[in-house]
Order: sequence, then C-alpha cells, then structure tokens
Amino acid sequence: MKQTIRKFLHSMKMQWYNVQIAIGGAWRFFCKQQKSMAEKMVAEHYMEDTQTDDTSVVFTCNGWIWHGGLADRLKGIVAVYDWCKRNGRQFRINFREPFSLQDYLIPNKVGWLPESIVYNKDFSMPRVCLMEPRTCHKKEIAEHQNELFESWMNENLSDTSKQLHIYTNMERKDADFGARFNELFRPDSRLQKIIDEHLVNIGGEYISISFRFTTLLGDFTDCTGTPLPPEERTDLIERSLEAIKIISRQAPVHDKILVTADSETFLSRAKEMENVYVIPGKVGHIDYDHGDDVNMKTFLDFFLISKAKKVYLARSGKMYRSAFARTAALVNDRPFEIHEY
Repeated sequence: MKQTIRKFLHSMKMQWYNVQIAIGGAWRFFCKQQKSMAEKMVAEHYMEDTQTDDTSVVFTCNGWIWHGGLADRLKGIVAVYDWCKRNGRQFRINFREPFSLQDYLIPNKVGWLPESIVYNKDFSMPRVCLMEPRTCHKKEIAEHQNELFESWMNENLSDTSKQLHIYTNMERKDADFGARFNELFRPDSRLQKIIDEHLVNIGGEYISISFRFTTLLGDFTDCTGTPLPPEERTDLIERSLEAIKIISRQAPVHDKILVTADSETFLSRAKEMENVYVIPGKVGHIDYDHGDDVNMKTFLDFFLISKAKKVYLARSGKMYRSAFARTAALVNDRPFEIHEY
C-alpha cells in the first residue's frame, strides 16, 4: 500500500514538472528549482554570526545537498574554475563531505584551499546549479548547454560583495578539462606512490575498459535500478567478459587491459582473463560507501584510466552510461569510445 502511494505521488509530481516545463520552458523551470534550493539552504544553514572579507568563489561539497559521484564533482570544479580564471576571480574548493578532497588531491599550480568558510547570509551566499536528467536532457538545454551554463555563471558568480558557495556538477564541454584539472590538482604523496606501484605492475602500454553495472548484479549500492534475476546476471557477466575480448582485438596495440567496474563479482571473473589487470581494493560509490579504502580505489581507478592508451566504456541494456571513464580520459587527453554490446 505504501509503495503504491509513493508511486502515485511520484507520478503526480512528474506530471506537475512536465506542465511547468511546457508552460515556461525547461531552462526557466530548471533555474527556478535551483534558486529555490539555494533559498532553502540559506534558511536552514546560513545563520552563523561569523564575518569575513573574503569574496572568493568557492566550489562547495559539504553534505547539505546531493553532490553526485566523483566525476560529477570534478566536472563541476573544473567548470567553475575555468570561469573564475577567465573572469579574474579568486577560486577556492571546500570539499569536505563525505571526505576531505585534500586527503587524495593537493594543489598543483593553483592554491585552492580556503582560508576560512563563513555561513552567514550577510557575508556569504549559496548558488546551486545541479544538473539532473528531468530537465537537463531536454533538447532545449542539451543543445545549448555551454551557452546556458556560461550565462548562469555570468549571472550568479559575478557578485563581488560576498563569499559565493557554488554547489554544482555542471559540465562545460568547451572548457579544456585536462589543462584546468592539472593546474588545480596532483595526487598526494600516498596516492602517487600507489599509482606508481600499479604502473610498474602493469609493466607496459595498456588500454582501459570500464563497466558500470550499478545494482544490476546485486553487489553494489547505488541510487539507480534493481538487481537482475540470477540467470540474467550470469548472462550479462558472460557477455561482458566477451566484450573485453572483442574490444582488445579492435583496440590499439597494447600489452595489458585495465578493467574497472563497480561489481566485485564481475571483477573477480575478469581478473582471471589473460592480460587483464584489475586494481585490488574495495569497490563503492562515494555517496554510499566512503571509507578510505573505497576512496583510494576510486582515485586509483580514475588516475590509471587517465594514463591508458585508449579508454573504453563498455555497456549493454540497462547498464549506466557513466561519465567516470570519459572524465578520466580528459585528464591526459586520451581517446575515448563507448562500446555497446
């Protein structure tokens, strides 16, 4: 009964959204929703009595709102930093939930660690721009994404009287992601040491193939999908293992195949294949499982993918079209391809 009521209420909510989008347009509706979230955040959190004269633009992950996975956050960071660099604004990163970013990535050429963060509406203000499929996949937005998000930043980040806290996962496809990312970040010494160890273990040129099963194989916690029946899980695993062989035959010349996935069940099978390298460690999504072991595995996957000769995302059926591998490929400007099977 409760599930039926929830489905009904969700259906009514979606119908209301669609009516609002039809009346005012997807972009107008999106901006209205983002402004509403920012106003709610001010009412709930921006009540400190501390003061500051810092008026920098601060990319913010503090757990007060949904932030998305690591790739979403990194895309948002680069998009905001790119705008700040072009517009002469001081840029900072306040990434402290569900972990501190500087435990894994440290400033490279840009000092992005904030000196102080103030949650006082007289001295600071949130700005929210979180992309989500309901509106951002609409043709009106998808076909003009760069211009619309540039317009949003021009309007929302130009206030120089307050410290601006930016909550976003936006992607600016015309920004040079690799150059901006490498200006901002380098792995901390602990992460770099382990990256180097795995590169030695791989011992040559390699391609990377990533799989994003989410909940389909029943061994990963995520916000999307439901597990497949056992016989369908077996079939998907076998077809995915075959996809590795097919991609390897078509790929540029390589010595090894780095396979990454969000399923330990699948990885346990993949690592038995010839010339396949799997990074050991616990698999998890940072929104649901964010111990140091999971975080380290996520960053290792990301940086080792970024160094591959070519990067592939392999997907079939209900598998998720993840941006993780594509974002990693952008770090060192590696070719990227989606392999459907």
